[in-house]
Amino acid sequence: MSDKGTVLVTGASSGLGDQFCRTLAADGYTVIAAARRKDRLEALCSDITANGGTACALAMDVSDVESFAVAIDEAEAMAGPVTCLVNNAGTSVSKFATEMTPEDFDFVMGLNLRGPYFLSTELARRWIARSSDGRIVNIGSLSDSRAMPGHTVYGTSKAAIARLTQQMAREWINKGINVNALAPGYIKTDLNAPYFDSPKGQAVVAQFPRRRVGEPADLDKAILYLCDPDQRFLTGQVLRLDDGQGL
Repeated sequence: MSDKGTVLVTGASSGLGDQFCRTLAADGYTVIAAARRKDRLEALCSDITANGGTACALAMDVSDVESFAVAIDEAEAMAGPVTCLVNNAGTSVSKFATEMTPEDFDFVMGLNLRGPYFLSTELARRWIARSSDGRIVNIGSLSDSRAMPGHTVYGTSKAAIARLTQQMAREWINKGINVNALAPGYIKTDLNAPYFDSPKGQAVVAQFPRRRVGEPADLDKAILYLCDPDQRFLTGQVLRLDDGQGL
């Protein structure tokens, strides 16, 4: 385990999760990169190692809460006790509210809310039993406070994440566990780049106050601050990093 500790990042195989892993490893954390696609994780971990960092790949399905205890046991066997969790894995089904099926609803809520809830509580129980400090960073969204047609269930899940952050922070405030959320605005990643490069996407960007989307690296300093074991005074907060898109 590094001096900074061991951080578990879910949804690490692409997009923001990939960037979070690289940034935290470069800052001295031992990184456990978790996702369903272990082949992509191994490529990420190889890159981190080649650049002098320490990272391990962990196959984990955030929708399968019954597997969490075993997965964390495996992670800690590889990298030592987990000291920080970044709940980054998430999904969306873009449909109007009247078109969403119960299966769609359960899929989004299962990955965006149920998974982070039970992964956080699994780690919190371990930290409390060890009398050790812990850090949890939930990745929220601009849509937790801004209504977006076609994203009703996604927005609802992220609003719940913001409230969950406050509730867990209050419950564990005297246990050495800080819980915060990072709520980005629109960030361009490999997955959504074709949309933002299209005429429709460009029309959306033209409506933003600064007429631009963010890059994953724009979140680097925020994720480092929220995960920092020496950051002791901030808990129960949602840090909005949206370039003014929510104004």
